[in-house]
Amino acid sequence: ALRRITGAEDVSVMRFRYREGKRAILHLSTEGGEGSVWFFQGDKAKRLARRNKRTARYDAPSEALYESFPCDHRMPQIRAFLDDYDRIAPNLIGGNPSERPELLRYRPGLSCTFRCRLMNGDAVYVKLINDDSPERLAEVNHQMVSHLAGTSVSVAPIIGSALDYDAIAYAAAAGRPLDTALAETGDAGVVERAIAALREFWRLKIIPARHLTADALRRLGAESCALTSLTVPAAANAARRTLARLDARTPHFDLRPIHADMKLELLFVDGEMATLIDTESVSLGSPDYDLAQLYGRLWQAELEGQLPHDLVEEAAARVRAAAGDNFDWCLDVVALRLAKFYAQRPTEDAAEKINAILDRLS
Repeated sequence: ALRRITGAEDVSVMRFRYREGKRAILHLSTEGGEGSVWFFQGDKAKRLARRNKRTARYDAPSEALYESFPCDHRMPQIRAFLDDYDRIAPNLIGGNPSERPELLRYRPGLSCTFRCRLMNGDAVYVKLINDDSPERLAEVNHQMVSHLAGTSVSVAPIIGSALDYDAIAYAAAAGRPLDTALAETGDAGVVERAIAALREFWRLKIIPARHLTADALRRLGAESCALTSLTVPAAANAARRTLARLDARTPHFDLRPIHADMKLELLFVDGEMATLIDTESVSLGSPDYDLAQLYGRLWQAELEGQLPHDLVEEAAARVRAAAGDNFDWCLDVVALRLAKFYAQRPTEDAAEKINAILDRLS
């Protein structure tokens, strides 16, 4: 069916999103590049296909809309950005580009990240973000950079923007991502630098617009459990047991500015300095949620064979030792979100991985 919908021979699902009663989106890889299939309630797919005849394909049997990247009916600015790149790049990235933008990550309808090279070889990372304000992001970024000056932690600074394209450009972070640093050194002590950086970050004197209260995190856990149970039934019981622990109590949070999307690859270490990237999700929340995410991602790296067990065990123990009273509760949220991560990426071993990560983090 996907071959028929896309017109491609080699096609696979990279990830999917689903909102009950509203839409499902399949993010695909084909021999021609990435693309997306959209399913809607009613005849919205047919109407969108009529409106975007030159860039979209409608498949009557499945009532689905297909678009190949960079075409995206919710983010037409992606194609416009690429069409106009040579003209807008000097002001956006701080100099003349040496080559075309390299796609790093695409989330259909939501965001897109490119690596852009300057003539001197330096890299700048440009993000196009839907449903957010580049001006707001730039202002918050400026506040974080200013408040963190003179400390051992920084955030990647925004160096330019192109408002007509919802584009913001970030300078590259110095050093190596945490997962690479751990793999190359084999030293669990590297994670102490990450913990120290997060502690400094939590002291920021800013008030993010996004609030991750206990109720908000519980909703994220419930949504993750629902998607996992629906799409990977073999993991449903373990997911529901984890959700039941969340429902059993409501913790009290001492709300601080937190990163809120703490993946190993989003924290760079360079000697005694650390730099956080992808800070669009910065929220008021519990520091234990950042630590729980760090802990969960360490064990996920072990599950994926990226880091050895003994190293992860020692690094994870250091994270737990730094945590507060709400760590285990937050860890159940993280466990459900990691379960959703695998549920959204259909593979033969998805149930095995979901059950393994839920068991490890319980």
